[in-house]
Amino acid sequence: MEKRIEQNNPRWSIWEALLVFGLVLCIKGIVPFQQMSWFNQVSELISPHNVLLGRVFWSSIFTAALFFLLIGLIIKLKYRLSWSEVGLRTGRGKGWLTMGIGQGVLLFLLVTIVGAVISSFFPYKVEEQPIAEVFNTARSGWERILSFLIAAVAAPLSEELYFRGFLYPAVGKLTGKIPAVFLTSLFFSFLHFDLLRFIPITIGGIWLNMLYFKTESLYTPIIAHSVWNALMILMLFLAQSLELL
Repeated sequence: MEKRIEQNNPRWSIWEALLVFGLVLCIKGIVPFQQMSWFNQVSELISPHNVLLGRVFWSSIFTAALFFLLIGLIIKLKYRLSWSEVGLRTGRGKGWLTMGIGQGVLLFLLVTIVGAVISSFFPYKVEEQPIAEVFNTARSGWERILSFLIAAVAAPLSEELYFRGFLYPAVGKLTGKIPAVFLTSLFFSFLHFDLLRFIPITIGGIWLNMLYFKTESLYTPIIAHSVWNALMILMLFLAQSLELL
């Protein structure tokens, strides 16, 4: 039987969790990928007719790899812990896949409804997020597949590993579980830099945190986040197709 995760007593500190995030930002800000010819070449290789989408794809892969590498260095090399300590395990029960899919659908519906209600009270033109603008440039089937890989695979993996698996337990060690759920969800939403979507994204973060809190498995919020993003991008592509009619 697997050992129960001590979400409120991780070995790593909140400062180490914030250090990981800061290092990812610094590395991405310092390394001039856009100016490197090889980066543009591999971007064109994977997306020959939409190099911008290719750049975003490789950038998302690089970001996910950075989070896994830096978190791995701390938990594996410094503390000699297994990946299960950041939630990469089945946790309570074995229904994490079906639960994640179902919760992802519910989360998509809730966030969409809350967003629509907020928009009705603030009837201003909502600007698309930069990533949505990039996805809107996807026209071919392959480009849309790349968009799905970015939104429904790379982003959920890196964001859930960091926010739920690594940051949430570190904050919880100082504040307790419930305050940590809200604090990390607010941080998660703030980093999307979208004022009108701040409340819906915060609700999404709380929902994903509670899934991890309840199941003790990071797989459940990863799948739920993936389904949420996949449905969002499907809706984007559907709207795009309707505009072309």
